[in-house]
Amino acid sequence: MNEKFLLFPILIPALAALLITTINFPSRKSRNIFTEGAVLFNTLIILLLVLDPPANTLTLFRFSEKAAFALRLDGLGMVFAVLIAVLWPLTTLYAFEYMNHEHRETSFFAWFVLTYGVVAGIALSSDLLTLYLFYELMTLTTLPLVMHEMDGRGRYAGRKYLIYSVGGAACAFIALTYAMSQGAGEIFKMGGTLIVSPDKPSNMLLWAWFLGFLGFGVKAAVFPFHSWLPSASVAPTPVTALLHAVAVVKAGVFAIIRLTWYVFEPASLAGTWAQWAAFGLACITIVYGSSMALATQHLKRRFAYSTIRVRGIVIDS
Repeated sequence: MNEKFLLFPILIPALAALLITTINFPSRKSRNIFTEGAVLFNTLIILLLVLDPPANTLTLFRFSEKAAFALRLDGLGMVFAVLIAVLWPLTTLYAFEYMNHEHRETSFFAWFVLTYGVVAGIALSSDLLTLYLFYELMTLTTLPLVMHEMDGRGRYAGRKYLIYSVGGAACAFIALTYAMSQGAGEIFKMGGTLIVSPDKPSNMLLWAWFLGFLGFGVKAAVFPFHSWLPSASVAPTPVTALLHAVAVVKAGVFAIIRLTWYVFEPASLAGTWAQWAAFGLACITIVYGSSMALATQHLKRRFAYSTIRVRGIVIDS
């Protein structure tokens, strides 16, 4: 398949979201049919790309000689892309019934569909810079969903989510700038693209990776940057499903894997204080998430803490 098709999973949801807000649908049912049709069509495009992945990278534009905004589909990207492609249509179907008695449905589904394209961009990113840009754009598209109710609790949850995400973005940006300054701005490659000293990794490299781990770990709900997830339980249930199971938390784990295995050399991190610090945080996340899931009586918050525990296990492994 031609590499230009890599743009379709990003552009189709963006166009669909625009049409959802501009078309005067004759009924709620017709709007839902259009929304589900757009989501299914995007899923079909993603699955076709996975079955026949383009051999080349699609470079949209370059910031510098080694920094580009580009798309590419590799093995890890295929796994994440198939995951969201299968789960998104199911979550959308559930949202139709749930949102039947809610307000501002049109706005909700526009942001919901738009987020599909942004998360697909994360899966299709060919390098750390492109991944970072889509990753932070995901914050902007999911924030209106978290704050959908626009009551006191919704605004509080939105502010908390935004503050945590902006703090994580700052930490991840440090890792990004360090990696690019060391020549790791090229296409993701298993085993890492960072130029590491043959003697031993510098403390600067370890700090850069650890800050990147913390930055991307915010959306992965790694302790102690996890509390935005239980707070976001005030959002409609389809949003919590999007945050927990479909997109946001999984995107955080996906970004950590990219950073560790496809940018920094894993061997250069083995046995260092940075590895043990990340391992310690993952262990605390597992124990804390499990304990809080057992202690809380609120079902959606229990699911949130259970998600925190599971993501801790994934990162730990």
